[in-house]
Amino acid sequence: MNRSEKPARRRRPLMLPAATRSEHVLVQAAPDQIHMFRFLLEGYDNLALFTVLNRKTGVLKVVFSPHQRAEARAALEAVAEVIPVRIAPWPVVPRSAARPMNGSDAPS
Repeated sequence: MNRSEKPARRRRPLMLPAATRSEHVLVQAAPDQIHMFRFLLEGYDNLALFTVLNRKTGVLKVVFSPHQRAEARAALEAVAEVIPVRIAPWPVVPRSAARPMNGSDAPS
């Protein structure tokens, strides 16, 4: 670059509104591979976190931002290329998506 050229402007990162909820998926890995799953997922620099729901069967709950759904899915698919895992949708409907309670449904 010579002196007459201006340096390229850096693009500002896209600022998204704060997510009001997290997204979840179920992952099942062999119990002796949970440590490797953790190691591989940590390589994606805080893209998602997980908790072990059942250590004997290797069932994990993976949590991530809905803004990064595509990146989280891609990361999980990349992990699945290294260790065998099953990825399934989260079975619980978020309370905000559930049908609102009317007077007859309200708990007593």
